[in-house]
Amino acid sequence: MPPDIKKPLEWGTGMYWDTTVGRKHDYWKEFDLPKATKDIKQMRRDIKEWGFCLIEDAMSKEQCDRFLNRLLDQAEGERLAGVDQPTPSGQYINTLINKGEVFAQCIEQNTEAVQAGPVIEQIMDETLGKGWICHSFLSNGSDPDGYPQGLHIDQGPLLPWVTEEAPALFNTMYIPQDINEKNGGTLVIPGSHRILIEAGSGGKVGKLPPAINLEAKAGTVMLFDGRMLHGTGVNRTDKQRFVATMSNVKAWTRTQENWVISVAPDVLEKASPKLLHRIGLQALTYGATIEGFGLGAPGRVGDQWGNIKQFRTAYDKGEYERVRELSGKSSKKELKKK
Repeated sequence: MPPDIKKPLEWGTGMYWDTTVGRKHDYWKEFDLPKATKDIKQMRRDIKEWGFCLIEDAMSKEQCDRFLNRLLDQAEGERLAGVDQPTPSGQYINTLINKGEVFAQCIEQNTEAVQAGPVIEQIMDETLGKGWICHSFLSNGSDPDGYPQGLHIDQGPLLPWVTEEAPALFNTMYIPQDINEKNGGTLVIPGSHRILIEAGSGGKVGKLPPAINLEAKAGTVMLFDGRMLHGTGVNRTDKQRFVATMSNVKAWTRTQENWVISVAPDVLEKASPKLLHRIGLQALTYGATIEGFGLGAPGRVGDQWGNIKQFRTAYDKGEYERVRELSGKSSKKELKKK
């Protein structure tokens, strides 16, 4: 159960947040848990067995520094402006696409921002199928002396249905700082996705293995299954700790971020066809159509019959006209509206 945020955290009583990293944990230290690797075959094995993998040096030092510095500056700026989003665990930074080119590049898995981009995309294609889109991209902070998140699965809205063959949601977590048991390293229960699968939709889940803190070096990217139990850990240092999570879903899924409204006009104007597709501005027959536009579209990157950017641009200019009630008695003025 999540802690009562009106009371001090309990320690020494076996609560889920009172833990350590896998190699130090009495229960987990004998298991061959995922380690940072550049071997895509090992990544696949780790995802299947444990629900996550760690990509070694997914960001170069320069890429990592650029990412982290922009995050830290943004966090400070939002606090000063009074628009920050504090949570019991720490500060969140939402809608990263508007807050620095580096973040838009990460949504595309552009190698200018994340050198392991092609590997990430390959695993995403294998897991969700080609044509997947970004559900949301935000930064999860763990503030000093904050509270842990309750352990949860990111495809929780589907419960009690548990997808068995594959996850309905798959995450890319960018790790721009070293994380461990001291600074609120993400809590995970390795292999918990398989426990939920075995329990089945609406099935009873028995006693779970203990949670551990994720341990990873700056520049690592963690890919993890939307069915794996996880949550923000407790930061027992005197400095904020940030990671950034990009959740991904199939193109027909309703996204957490309402991209059509939230993306800034200047970001939209220079967005590549790939980025437009990734943020759901590429309609297809069963998703994101506007007044019939997009019906029959295949949803491919750059397809002109599904590009809904033009509708958002017209809306921003105050030029978007919706088709309203018409009849044979409509005036010429009403009939000529376009």
